[in-house]
Amino acid sequence: MEIIGKRKRFGSHLGLERIELVCSELDNPQNRLKFIHLAGTNGKGSTANMLARVLEESGLKVGLFTSPHLEQYQERFQINGAFINEADLQKFANQAETAIRRVESSHPELGPITEFELATAIGFLYFLDSQVDVVLLETGLGGRLDATNVVDPELVVITSLGYDHTDRLGTSLKEIAAEKGGIIKSGVPVVGGLLPASGENVLREIALQKKASWRSTRDAAWIPLGWGWPGGSLVFPGWGPIQIGLFGAHQLQNAATALLALDELNKLGWNISGAAVREGMSKAQLPGRMEMVSKDPFLLLDGAHNQEGLKALAQGLRHFQAELGLPAFTIVFGMLGSKEPKYMEPLFPAARRFVFTAADSGRLAPMAPGILKKYAVGRGLAADSFPDLSSALKNALETAPVCVCGSLYLVGAVKRYLRTQSVIM
Repeated sequence: MEIIGKRKRFGSHLGLERIELVCSELDNPQNRLKFIHLAGTNGKGSTANMLARVLEESGLKVGLFTSPHLEQYQERFQINGAFINEADLQKFANQAETAIRRVESSHPELGPITEFELATAIGFLYFLDSQVDVVLLETGLGGRLDATNVVDPELVVITSLGYDHTDRLGTSLKEIAAEKGGIIKSGVPVVGGLLPASGENVLREIALQKKASWRSTRDAAWIPLGWGWPGGSLVFPGWGPIQIGLFGAHQLQNAATALLALDELNKLGWNISGAAVREGMSKAQLPGRMEMVSKDPFLLLDGAHNQEGLKALAQGLRHFQAELGLPAFTIVFGMLGSKEPKYMEPLFPAARRFVFTAADSGRLAPMAPGILKKYAVGRGLAADSFPDLSSALKNALETAPVCVCGSLYLVGAVKRYLRTQSVIM
């Protein structure tokens, strides 16, 4: 959409002043909505989707605001699993853009308003117009200065802490935790996933200062029962045995975070039943996160793009090899130029060979496939590189099993490609 696509992803001026002014021009739609606000280096999308499905099973009308999208921009705005339609997206984008232009005209010193600030305003307008009962609101980047941080939520969830966007969030876990913890509000309960001790201590301190209760899965007596084909299971106090349809040990941790959040919501009087929890958790799916596209040939898509995410994916690949008797993987890999080639190293033990291609976001430059190939070959790995996705994927499928990873943008491009080609027979 032209209105959205013409705006820059990031602004040169950090702060919430722009989005606050835009919301004021729109009569502050966010003040008439209920939110569960989520931040975290990894796991936001999975945890938010689990929560959304359970709340839907509880009979609620649930909005979900997420980013980035995989195949189409409408994915960022969902109600009970359905994407916003093109007409509504255009309508609310026009409303938000009108307000934005007034703000830019009267406050040029704040710089141009960004695409994500526009998207945030669209979400607020859409969810209010649709009269949703609650919105699962994911931060875009960080938390403290993220455009979503203009809301007064019912609950705050911080899923994980790791090294990503260190140019903006800081180079230590303490600094990153302080940025993520910026969404903690006075008196609003906080739920944390499995967090590094140094980062969790920072978040606990912020919660204490804000007189906000703190609960962590670290302190909950939950038991992971393992995962495999076709999903995983865990036991959580108060909810009993729970099945999930997502792959990976990290998804059991995300499930525990979601269950702890649901327990906290019940303490706040939400009355979520065990039946709704079991049904919703089993239905939760997240495209592009260890997504099985085909079992024969074996093709897995995963948007892991930072160190922690790729480590979790590597563990998952080795698990599939052991459980299903698979040989080593051919890995189709592409990443943005802002990342580092060393991020792929956890994948080396699970790889037969790499096929590198460009992870083009349309705005952010991809890392050249040749650079990635040189890095892998220099470490003794077999590798090929292709500038175009179709050649890379066709080459990789000659030696299945195949895993596509390194960027959500790359995974989205593969999904679009597979919808139009007869690559998987």
